[in-house]
Amino acid sequence: MNNKLNLGEIIFICILSAAIGVFWWAYSFLYDIISPPLKTFGLSGLLEGIWQFAGIFFAFIIRKPGSAILGETIAATVEGLISQWGFSAIISGLAQGTPVELVFLICRYKIWNNWSVIIAAIAASLGGYALSYYWEGYYHLNLMFNLINLSSNIISSIIFGGLLAKYTANKLVKNGVLNQFRISHDNSL
Repeated sequence: MNNKLNLGEIIFICILSAAIGVFWWAYSFLYDIISPPLKTFGLSGLLEGIWQFAGIFFAFIIRKPGSAILGETIAATVEGLISQWGFSAIISGLAQGTPVELVFLICRYKIWNNWSVIIAAIAASLGGYALSYYWEGYYHLNLMFNLINLSSNIISSIIFGGLLAKYTANKLVKNGVLNQFRISHDNSL
């Protein structure tokens, strides 16, 4: 089987990533309202898992190298173009998509169970948190804040970035929407 992304897969990722980027832009309005009070307690990470969705979603569907980085980065680019995040969104997309890609690369794009998705979500949250640690100045805050915030980010990423991405992709397979992709030919749903 060819492990390179074909034109149809790239177009699928581009179109759906653009839609996810627009959703993330809309979600950022809710984030801006809810995040400040949660940040006081180090719990703003509970809202951040949704931004790890695209990389895991596309890797889980396409199951080829490059799908996680491409999906996460295009979605982040679209969000950055229409939101207050700007260029920093692209950097975040790369920081979150690259670890996902590495997890599935280690698995040789053959292990697609809950554990691989959870590990990919944790990796994405660590990549995103590393940026926030510097960009948001978390290094000025105490260890307890950082542990709580990182833990809440990981929990959110597992739920919204990993398990929701897997659930959504599996639902689309069952409805016959993804028949042309590897996920439809894999028996490990």
